[in-house]
Amino acid sequence: MSVLVTEASKQGVVLMVASGGTERMVRGLLGDRLGCATFDFNPDEDVFVVPNRDASVYSTVHELLKPFERLHRRAVVMLNAAWPGSPGAAAIKDELSRRLADSWDEYAVIVIDPVLETWLWCGLPDITVPLPVPEDYRKTLAVSKHWREDEDTPNDPKGALEHLCRRNKAHIFSSDLGEAAQYISVEHCKDLAFVLLCDRLQAWFPENS
Repeated sequence: MSVLVTEASKQGVVLMVASGGTERMVRGLLGDRLGCATFDFNPDEDVFVVPNRDASVYSTVHELLKPFERLHRRAVVMLNAAWPGSPGAAAIKDELSRRLADSWDEYAVIVIDPVLETWLWCGLPDITVPLPVPEDYRKTLAVSKHWREDEDTPNDPKGALEHLCRRNKAHIFSSDLGEAAQYISVEHCKDLAFVLLCDRLQAWFPENS
């Protein structure tokens, strides 16, 4: 016997992410810290991970989200802009928005340019607190040419972090990203994709509503 699902009984939002690291980041970020009201959200049921598959999310997003249309009112798709064969952040966002508009009244396409680690560099007031990064990281990255003097963040966010970990003989796991996300300052992080995610969640789940 099938269960009748009404619009009112649907979950607020499903998030499709392209890696386990992004999933952990989402788990660490969601909540009233993003400036939205607390909403009904079960990470085990409302987050769909396509492991290390930015290209798969891009090419089959409509099919991958199809099973969730019956159970969720809104969809958020999160992926990196940098992957082999990527058409670029703007083209990814335009194409996925066009596809999602066919099935979802409310959705958001969050394209992190170039990669997820951008949010760590943009949003952490002190990256050495939650991650195994040496205190002199800026000098180290200047020498390795990962971070030029005229840049606000490293030109290769993921490569810069990996370089520091190698120098520090450390490793960063997906669980570490989730913990680091709890230190990200919403006011400090001005990355466009991050701001869009916050804005959309605030519009869907306004405080004091």
